[in-house]
Amino acid sequence: MLLHHPGTDDVKAYLAMEKYVESGKIHSIGLSNYYREELEEFLPKIHITPALVQNEIHPYYQENNVVLYIQGKGIIVEGWYPLGGRGHQTELLSDPVLAKIAEEHGKSVAQVILRWNIQRNIIAIPGSSNPEHIQENIGIFDFELTDEEMKEIEALDRNEKHDWY
Repeated sequence: MLLHHPGTDDVKAYLAMEKYVESGKIHSIGLSNYYREELEEFLPKIHITPALVQNEIHPYYQENNVVLYIQGKGIIVEGWYPLGGRGHQTELLSDPVLAKIAEEHGKSVAQVILRWNIQRNIIAIPGSSNPEHIQENIGIFDFELTDEEMKEIEALDRNEKHDWY
């Protein structure tokens, strides 16, 4: 269960979630849309370290320092909107750098983006109801991006957040 974003009484809500973990009704808890500043204030006030923090992450919004901070706390990072999010996928999925890398591997741009996340130890959640896309999203474990390709993707970071959180 995730606490969706920082706000009034977020610590109180999280502590209530902790009680459900202790009673065995919830297996694990985490946070969504928490960044370094919020986490530095929040974490000392709770007892159970979040299993994961889910934030918007894609090649145009990488949050590298936040990702390293969260992972350094032993918390899993989960990225939502890995393919850019509603209204932003077209540009990201046609990015020339990503398209070149995809072509070199015989993969789609979406597969390259998902693989990039995996290689950064980030869980990516692409949403789709299309069976072909779902199957394609799974096909990311038979190739690996080179260090140079990872750097090329890192250079795409624009700090371009596509949601308001």
